[in-house]
Amino acid sequence: MTNPVLRETLRRQWPLIGAVVVGVVFAASHFLVFLPAAGRYEAALKRAGDMGVAFDPSQQRQALPPRVFALLTDNAMPASMLDAGAASGTITASLLDDLNKRVGAHGMDVLVTEPGPVTQQASSVQVRAHVKARCRYSELTAFLDDLARSGSLMAVDRFTLQPSENGGSEIVELWVSRSVLKQPEATP
Repeated sequence: MTNPVLRETLRRQWPLIGAVVVGVVFAASHFLVFLPAAGRYEAALKRAGDMGVAFDPSQQRQALPPRVFALLTDNAMPASMLDAGAASGTITASLLDDLNKRVGAHGMDVLVTEPGPVTQQASSVQVRAHVKARCRYSELTAFLDDLARSGSLMAVDRFTLQPSENGGSEIVELWVSRSVLKQPEATP
């Protein structure tokens, strides 16, 4: 290069030329080394995923704890059986029978039991009942504790507690609901 003006221009622009050269080297190494390695890695992950092995923690299925699994299986029925039971009222009758047994086991006097509405949902059926009973406060708390420890998906939606006129026992009204999960139908 004998042109002094061109030589001086290149000497002043050497940082820019160096950056372009480094960029070209990185781009070439990206396309020649990194992209094929990333493709092989993605293919290996896909093959492993097809075999049921997941290396990515976000894609790994978490196993349910045994107590949660037992709770879900104990409160589930096949969908066809559950729909038929909800339509015929046997699920509600089962809830009322269970409530009457639990109330009686705690020394509470049942005054009124009546079924409530049945709510069909995509993955469960929710049945409700209304119970009116006479009891002492300690019996009510024991009953609520028994419901909490029952292992069923029961909830007390609301309740009212009224003192009776004679001062001995209170009158409690409970609105209780139970959720029963639908098991998917087995396909042959």
